[in-house]
Amino acid sequence: MGFEKFGKEGYVSQTKITPMLSYLKKNQLPATVCQKCKRTWFPPRADCPNCKSNITEWTTIDGTCRLVTFTEVHFAPPQFQSDTPYFLGVAELKGGFRVFAPISGKISRDMLKPGRQMVLRPTTPTADHTYYLLEEL
Repeated sequence: MGFEKFGKEGYVSQTKITPMLSYLKKNQLPATVCQKCKRTWFPPRADCPNCKSNITEWTTIDGTCRLVTFTEVHFAPPQFQSDTPYFLGVAELKGGFRVFAPISGKISRDMLKPGRQMVLRPTTPTADHTYYLLEEL
């Protein structure tokens, strides 16, 4: 399985972080740890942005997070237009990692407030696509 299966619309098929999908399929959030400087990266990085080493090891992180901000999308690219309106959020996970992800359609606008505790979970709505989703804790 190539990386083109990540996201609602496919990405490139070749990447050094393809193992990420196997973690997501197991309902785990993958990250990488640089073996030289010991920094952890989420989303995973094949090459360490800090020390430029390409020696990384896979690990998993906890999806518990807090909502930093969000937006309601009414106008979207053609492939997402049928989903409008929908919410996108920026959340901060433990360890200071920030992620930009769709927010579950089960959460109403009046429930969304900065600081709200949420959880980032992998979701596989179809056999062809896997991505992250912010959900109720």
